[in-house]
Formats: sequence, C-alpha cells, structure tokens
Amino acid sequence: MKCKTMSGDNRKIRWMAFTAAVILGTSLFAFVPVGPGASLTKAAEPAYKGWRREKKILDPDKIPDPFLSYLIKRREQSTLQAEKEKEKQLAAEEAIKREKQAAAQMLKELLTPKTELQKLSLSQLTLSAIVQADDRAWAMVRDPKGRGYILTKGTRIGTNGGTVDRIVRKEKKVVIKEPYLEDELHLKYREVEIKLPEQVYE
Repeated sequence: MKCKTMSGDNRKIRWMAFTAAVILGTSLFAFVPVGPGASLTKAAEPAYKGWRREKKILDPDKIPDPFLSYLIKRREQSTLQAEKEKEKQLAAEEAIKREKQAAAQMLKELLTPKTELQKLSLSQLTLSAIVQADDRAWAMVRDPKGRGYILTKGTRIGTNGGTVDRIVRKEKKVVIKEPYLEDELHLKYREVEIKLPEQVYE
C-alpha cells in the first residue's frame, strides 16, 4: 500500500486555515459572555471620542446671504450711515436747544429786579456826585422824585440787569455793564455810561 505524501501547497493551505480558526476562536472567546446569567455588553467606545471638539450650532441669522446683491448691501449701509448722521444732528440740535434755554434763564434772572434801583431805567437816573478815597470810589444817583442811591462797584442798577463795573472820577462817569444774548446762546455784556452833568460838582 502506497502512502501519499502531502504536497507543500496543501500544507500551506492547512496551516493558514488552522491559524484563521485559532484567531477566530480567540476573538469569539473574548466577546462571548461566560457563565450563567451573563449578558452581552456594549463594546467600549474609542478613547479618542472624548477628545473631539463639540460642534458649534450655526445661527442662520449670522450667515451672510450669498444671493444678496452687492448694490442692496451698499444701499443698506448708506441708509444706516444716514440714520446715524441724522441721530447725531438731532442730538447736537437738542444740546444747542438746552444751552439756549439755560442762557435765556440766566438772562431772565439777571433782569429780574430785586431792589428799587433795578426798577428804574438809566434814563430816569441822574448822576449827582462822585467821591473817591484811596483806592475806593463812590457815586450817587437821584431818581425823578429826588431820592438818592449810593453806587459802588457791583451795585445792580437799571431795568436791563446792569451792574456797576467802575467809577471813574477823572472822567466824571460811571460805567455800567448790561447783559444780553448773542445768537440766543452766548451771554455777553455791553457798556453803558452815566456821566456827571457839567453844572454839578463833586
């Protein structure tokens, strides 16, 4: 009886089949539960899964519209710029309006009479005397009824909110500053003089 020898190719095929069976058996052994009451468990998740960054939720309102025309964008920008300029102009006008109101209120307070001398216009007053001693000077004015009033620097006088600015003995006059509004905004002062009549002597 003759024995058939196994060829080299057959040996290789059998060896490969044996190796595959061993690997398959090992894999099944690793994942098949063993023992009573054992249940299949979910395979562990890959370790790198927790390293992934969270996906950001896109806001549709922040995504530019690729179909929006450039001219429409330009027009919207121009309109927005015009609205901002208008707001600035309105704010500036409102600020000027408040400044005018404040200046008008200040002038009104200066024109409000607080003494009898402020109820008389300068044309009703007559400068009757100027007296100077050292660095100080005084003056006297009289009203139509003959009542006299002493003037010093800072005395409020006249119906136009005037204030005595200086008394000049050599030039025989009293200089008064009266307030007024320039452009309804700036409070300024004009100078008005009361001169001593020639027939009156100090």
